[in-house]
Amino acid sequence: MNKASLALALTRLRRLGGDDGPTIGQAADSLSALGRLAPLPLLAALGMTPSPGLPLGAICGGLMVWLALAGLLRRPAGALPQSMARKRIPPGVLRVMLRQIAPPLRKLEKLARPRLEAAAWPALVWLAILGQSIIMALPIPLGNFLPGVAVLVLSIAILRRDGLGVIVGLTISAISLAVLAGLGWGLLAVL
Repeated sequence: MNKASLALALTRLRRLGGDDGPTIGQAADSLSALGRLAPLPLLAALGMTPSPGLPLGAICGGLMVWLALAGLLRRPAGALPQSMARKRIPPGVLRVMLRQIAPPLRKLEKLARPRLEAAAWPALVWLAILGQSIIMALPIPLGNFLPGVAVLVLSIAILRRDGLGVIVGLTISAISLAVLAGLGWGLLAVL
């Protein structure tokens, strides 16, 4: 279990990439020292951040699918696909994302601690993260918030071996799937 602060590591991303902002690959590399799950909160937060003209939900969702599949199959994730890893995170988007995500992430990190470790099944967490990542990659208007929150909670919980956090994250994942199913049902009813 790595006790380093993910929120602090995220705020340090502002120093990467100069005036153009860091690439997603640079950001993921900088966070990977904290553990295999460490890039996921960044990607989830970016995917939830409004970015007109830049499909961050699809890009970040796709990268999270890549990482979740590697985690589920217990294989090293390897390098991110170059086409996605080279995408720059505009400094304005990075500032908005950090302003939105750093305070709640700090609170999550303070709350998370080893407890109910039997509920912290990595395979189940990776499967839930995979499902939420697929949802984030879909072009659903305003559909990235719940999956992003679920990935944030699940990744922090598993990093801190917090089974209670895993249960909360899985509950948010189930709610996210229910909302998606409701949207799909409504769309079918309209058509």
